[in-house]
Amino acid sequence: MSDYRAAPRTVVEACFDPQGTASLAYVYDLAAAAGLADQPVRLAIRRLEAAGVLRQEGRGRKGRLLLTDTGRLRTDQDARFIALAYAQDAGRAPWDGHWRLHTFSVPEQHRPERDALRAALTRLGAAPLAPGAYLSPHDLRAELVTETSESTVGGYLITAEATRLTGPGFTDPASTAERLWPAADTVRAYRPLADALARQSPTTSDPTELVVAALELSDAFSRALEQDPLLPPELRPAPWPPSRLRNDFREQWTAIRDRAPDLSLFRAFDAPAG
Repeated sequence: MSDYRAAPRTVVEACFDPQGTASLAYVYDLAAAAGLADQPVRLAIRRLEAAGVLRQEGRGRKGRLLLTDTGRLRTDQDARFIALAYAQDAGRAPWDGHWRLHTFSVPEQHRPERDALRAALTRLGAAPLAPGAYLSPHDLRAELVTETSESTVGGYLITAEATRLTGPGFTDPASTAERLWPAADTVRAYRPLADALARQSPTTSDPTELVVAALELSDAFSRALEQDPLLPPELRPAPWPPSRLRNDFREQWTAIRDRAPDLSLFRAFDAPAG
């Protein structure tokens, strides 16, 4: 059995159904199966509630957790990242050849909006070119509205598209991608997923081991995806190791689901390959 120990927040976030609801009884049962006591789980719930991600109704095992609008938006965004990764791996998301420049200049008195734009662009995988200027092969405007607000994007963000980008180190699309999003950094982000996959037992049917395996794999997959800008395959060397590891993850995930069909963890990872 793996030495992996799930973080309480990981367990809580694993328990929401497609409607954004989680029974506290299920949360505590899953935590117990993963070797966690109730107290750190309660603390994780309070922190997520303070962050505006969820709200709690009722107390004890009869209560439930509900995702807020903020929590739903983030969950939906994560699901879109996963769907894009799967589409790229299946060859269904070719690059249109356009670079997108996202730039802004926000007055100091509106610094929170400036910080929000920077954080959102970074989370969405854009790379900084200059102060207040970010580059991406993806059109991020809609996602930026979700991450910040319509007023922030409409009031400050300027976007442009280009089919050619030149400058020091920017001689062609592949060299531009390598300069701004080094392949080695992204490959390195997937090493914990590779390690987690190597530790899985292909035949275990023990319920506790299956819960821990599901948590470990989904946690490693999520952390890797958070650091992956998901550049179009045309901008990455082939073969691309993260693509192979995502396929390996999906095979292992399907095997876990077959052995534990009632396990309701991380439904977004079950998206079809297409």
